[in-house]
Amino acid sequence: MSPQLTAVIVHDLKNALGALEGQLSALTADLDHALAKQAHMSCIALREKLTGFLTLYKASEHGLNARIEAVSPDDFLQALIRHHPVVHSVERPAKQISINDDDMPTIAFFDEHLVGMALDAALQNALRFAKSEISIACAKRDGYIVFTIQDDGPGLGTTEEKQSTGLGMALCEAIARAHQNEDRHGSTHLKTLANGGALFTLRLP
Repeated sequence: MSPQLTAVIVHDLKNALGALEGQLSALTADLDHALAKQAHMSCIALREKLTGFLTLYKASEHGLNARIEAVSPDDFLQALIRHHPVVHSVERPAKQISINDDDMPTIAFFDEHLVGMALDAALQNALRFAKSEISIACAKRDGYIVFTIQDDGPGLGTTEEKQSTGLGMALCEAIARAHQNEDRHGSTHLKTLANGGALFTLRLP
């Protein structure tokens, strides 16, 4: 793994630990059930970051093997939102998350665990920068299963936004590349939209 990527990972984990330290410190001063729930969610988020780091390490050392199975995209995305720790954060303003089911296939074939990790990372980034709305979709295009996460935030122009995508995008790209069908591989893309906001795309063959 490159020194640059290692530095991004360490920085990301340090920030997560700092947030958790602050929440636990507040709990020691005044027991607050909402803060207790937030500290618990932060622990879950940190565990998922560490899992992502280990997945990246495995990808760089040995490669990832996707275990392809039949999955209902609608059930999969509903569960993604329902169990995402940042969605239920008491420290963040409520944001509307919708699932666009236009052209969504009934069944798709991918590694549910790995793709869940990738979309978790992308959704966390969208939740961090969205002003009020996030849209998640899945469709079949040109023989690929395409997941998208769109937010109404500032896009990729801010320094903070660019820095925050380092670990998440590296993880998403490793997971995408683990999905292959004959000579086709998965891919990711992140861009700023013309009318504002960012669009993350994960394409799986």
